[in-house]
Amino acid sequence: MAMLSMGTAAAAGGVELNAQVFQQVEVKNADGSITLKAEPANSVVPGSEVTYVVTYRNTGATAADAVKIDNPVPADLVYVASAGDRAVDAVSVDGGTQYGVLAGLTVVGQDGQSRPAQAADVTHLRWVLGRLVAGAEGTVSFVARVK
Repeated sequence: MAMLSMGTAAAAGGVELNAQVFQQVEVKNADGSITLKAEPANSVVPGSEVTYVVTYRNTGATAADAVKIDNPVPADLVYVASAGDRAVDAVSVDGGTQYGVLAGLTVVGQDGQSRPAQAADVTHLRWVLGRLVAGAEGTVSFVARVK
């Protein structure tokens, strides 16, 4: 079993962020059928997938401009894919120094040769929200696998 640590997402201005990690749990219904339920991922088994959800809200009295959320992928997770209604706008494979589309990024492999970056190389995610009026809120999320 592994305990998940929360990465710290960052956003500018009066935008507050709250991150939570969920896992899908099978629940047996009275009729014998099985449904999936999202529950907080307090303790998970390596290899299982979790959904990392960042809730944002502009708590300021005025609009926040050029809002973006930069979220590191926690060290105990490997990025799999975007989740929810809003796709990741850009990723970083170098610790958050540069962002771009995954297909356009490269990394240096263990052999010292440059190769195309893969989802497992992602260290940070970026969502570009733009202008958030006072009180605006929403969520962004991604799926990751526990190392």
